[in-house]
Amino acid sequence: MLNVAVDLGYGFVKAISSSGKRIIFPSLVGKGYDRGITNILGDTPNDLSNMHISILNEEYFIGELANESRSLSRIFERERFNHVYTHILLNTAIQLVTEGRGGSVNLSTGLPLDFYQAQAKNFQSSITGVQSQIEWKSGPVVDGARQVNIERALVFPQGASAIFSALINHDGKYTYPQFMSQGSLIGLIDIGFRTTDFVVVEIQENGSFIPKAKLSGTVDDGVNNLYRDIRQAYKTQTGGADLSEHYISRILKDGKLTYKGNQIDFSHIIQSSKRSIATNIVDRLKNVWAEESDLFDSIFLAGGGGELFEPYIQPHFDNRLLKITESQFANAIGYLRLGKSVFDQLKRRKSVM
Repeated sequence: MLNVAVDLGYGFVKAISSSGKRIIFPSLVGKGYDRGITNILGDTPNDLSNMHISILNEEYFIGELANESRSLSRIFERERFNHVYTHILLNTAIQLVTEGRGGSVNLSTGLPLDFYQAQAKNFQSSITGVQSQIEWKSGPVVDGARQVNIERALVFPQGASAIFSALINHDGKYTYPQFMSQGSLIGLIDIGFRTTDFVVVEIQENGSFIPKAKLSGTVDDGVNNLYRDIRQAYKTQTGGADLSEHYISRILKDGKLTYKGNQIDFSHIIQSSKRSIATNIVDRLKNVWAEESDLFDSIFLAGGGGELFEPYIQPHFDNRLLKITESQFANAIGYLRLGKSVFDQLKRRKSVM
């Protein structure tokens, strides 16, 4: 049975399976419709940019294609396990990393630290069992309908899982043995789309670690704040016009956008916004960590936002932050490795019984 890990971020869904397959796509869902004209004018590529599915006789555009929907949505509710779109994104991600084979899987996923204690049990219960059948209209698993059974599900705290992936490699060996002495304090800043998780763990005698609750939490700042500032700058420059997310991605890549034949330069607002958001995050961290962070043996930086904000957040910590190599997949990798450990233990107990 495959083990699958899914990180349901506010910005992107990241998933990875024990077979080594991994995917990433925007956490966007929109109502789907017949795109007959697209098929007439040219072939529809069956890739991650073109995921059109049907569930329970309702059609949806997933990921990048959702930008073409007439009703686009991200899931920003605090109790995300109650939202139908959460289950659609989860189901889609599992089918993608299992290449549409269907059948049973073991799933590991997570929740932000501030929501974990109150929601983990309900979330685990809501995602366990047979999932709705997906009919793929287009996308990587286009041929036929598929159904997945989540036989066992585990829910881990975000951030702590990323630390696990940073400290222990796929062979189970220490990546940074110099930090693994008993009593060492390791911090992590995980900048996501909507929130930033921060967690501190203390290394134990056997090399395991326990989170320090008073030094861990969630900040309501992330990449979404940068999107907001770009949208506002665009409105100011154009006299109130709105800007879709698709074009914000282009602006972040190119630093500019053509409007009515003229180029609008966003480079200044992007730098100013990144600097301001980084300062807000650091102010909250310093409020919780105070001078204790000077005594941390290491501080890791993770998340897609970690890539964006690194130059602006590093100076606040004397340029000693260590960026996790696969920062955007850090939580998903941690979920997979932690999940495998737990699922293997359950399997051994079952065989003994």
